[in-house]
Amino acid sequence: MLDPITTIFTDLIANNREGDAYQLLYRQYHATLLDFSTAYLKAKEPAEEIVNDVLLKVWQMKENIVEISNLRAYLFTAVRNASLDQLARLRREQRLLSGIPLQDLSADDPESLVISMELYDCIRNAIAALPPRCRQVYEMVRLEGMRNKDVSAKLNISVNTIDVQLAIALKRLVKAVSIFNKERTFSKFP
Repeated sequence: MLDPITTIFTDLIANNREGDAYQLLYRQYHATLLDFSTAYLKAKEPAEEIVNDVLLKVWQMKENIVEISNLRAYLFTAVRNASLDQLARLRREQRLLSGIPLQDLSADDPESLVISMELYDCIRNAIAALPPRCRQVYEMVRLEGMRNKDVSAKLNISVNTIDVQLAIALKRLVKAVSIFNKERTFSKFP
């Protein structure tokens, strides 16, 4: 037996009132799903993206919605899983970046400014040395600020491929910066 919202939703779809159906879906669940995801992520912007993605996926499968007996439970489960996936990605990225022991650089003295410029060149060169597809994905996501799903659509590759390419890029950048830091440490001692 379908829950009442799912029944109303499917009736609206069946009567070609798709706009009303989407409004119902959005009004009924968006705010609570946003609060739910924000509780996991501790940030509203990525939570908003997750909730919108989940609602869009449900909307895209609207003809098959009758297969879901409890739409509310389905939506909360999907948002929870997407939020946990996002947290896992962030933790992996932080672990990779935490391996970079950057020196405390201050622009107040000339030596620090030179080191900053050298570090910038090191990172720029490491990005340039990435494989072409890996570099393209990294630049689109990290430098241009595009979302993974937008890059996926633009390059016609899966979101998982985007994640893999970003992980490769981050590992190589961490390695390059680590080498840079070791060279800087050894160059201090004659």
